[in-house]
Amino acid sequence: MNPVASTYGSSPLPRVSVVIPCHNYEQYLDEAISSALSQHGVDLDVIVIDDASTDASVRIARKWESHDARLSVVAFATNRGHIATFNEALMSASAPFVVKLDPDDILAPGSLRRAADILLANPSVSFVYGACVHFSGTPPEVRNSRRVSVTVWRGEKWIERRARGGVNVIAQPEVMIRVASLKKVGGHRPQVPEASDYNLWLRLASTGDVARIDAVQGLYRIHPNSMQRTIHSGVYSDLRARSHAWQLFLQERGTDLDGAVAVAVERRYRRTLAREALLRALDTFDQANAQTEPVDELVRLAGELDATATGSRRGRELHRRMAKGRGVATPPYSLAGFVRRHRWNHRVQWMYRYRT
Repeated sequence: MNPVASTYGSSPLPRVSVVIPCHNYEQYLDEAISSALSQHGVDLDVIVIDDASTDASVRIARKWESHDARLSVVAFATNRGHIATFNEALMSASAPFVVKLDPDDILAPGSLRRAADILLANPSVSFVYGACVHFSGTPPEVRNSRRVSVTVWRGEKWIERRARGGVNVIAQPEVMIRVASLKKVGGHRPQVPEASDYNLWLRLASTGDVARIDAVQGLYRIHPNSMQRTIHSGVYSDLRARSHAWQLFLQERGTDLDGAVAVAVERRYRRTLAREALLRALDTFDQANAQTEPVDELVRLAGELDATATGSRRGRELHRRMAKGRGVATPPYSLAGFVRRHRWNHRVQWMYRYRT
């Protein structure tokens, strides 16, 4: 990890575009726009792309536009859906670097300059991300870190890490993308609407290096109407979406990887997601709540991902449980399930806290 100082000096300010795709987020849009326009140390433009909102979102955005020449608004007459809107937003960037800020999220103070400094200093880096604070209610105060450390991975190494972990470690407000790299791979893919961001990070990593800043770069708001709670909800749906994201990535960009790396990555992500599917299925039984997730489909998915999964220790235990009946937490499995859930929850919390 190398320390990097964000100092403005006399050199020209780095140019950054912040794009905000929006559909009916009047209650949060003000905060998102304010967090972007209050950034210092960058030559900034902000573009709000509204996907035919029926609330006051466009009026709010137009109000900002009338007071700040750095902000412009594009309002669709008809709804195009989130993937088309995301892509329109990303491709509207006029600067060399772009941040996609969802209208319910917030940029951390100083985040744009910190990220731009990394991309300027490392021309091989396709995108840079940092820590992301999850919150609900009032946004927490975040310190503006002027001197930070950065880790840079070769793209293939970062992809290998993601295959081992299995989860998407990036929420989105903490990411800055090099536009030249984005144009190489294209935007969000409609084939994987529930995991289009995950797929995009993998494709970007196949074109160059990946950097991570040891600082809070974004704040991710948790609320009932967020996409994570609606479009992207459900354990089975999430696992299936991540699997599809990997499959599409390897179909499109697998040849960009070393042959042995591509084979190892496919084997690893399949095993990782299969293991998670079995753990989630077992936890459903341990919680005596087998109706909340489709256990049969989780087991089937595990087998599709890894043919050896159902014959593993967890697979055999799950088959025994299914033979006994659904949703019955009987000893010794209830204790084992508690331990599994504790370990799994700790793992997920660790990954989402540190996001490496």
